[in-house]
Amino acid sequence: MGNYVYFITLVVSAMWIIEILKASNFEKAFKPNAIWQIRSFYILIALVGAHLVASFVERVFNLF
Repeated sequence: MGNYVYFITLVVSAMWIIEILKASNFEKAFKPNAIWQIRSFYILIALVGAHLVASFVERVFNLF
């Protein structure tokens, strides 16, 4: 059951973090028209952040 909680939390939090990053102005830190660099940055940061959130939620879930 913990794996299901981890996976669902990972997917939801990754989508949430990507939306937050889209709303920010990180595009100004990259060269103009560097679309693939920006997208890969968003995906990398979103997956790392989502893993941290999902690990925390899974550990809290396993406490109970």
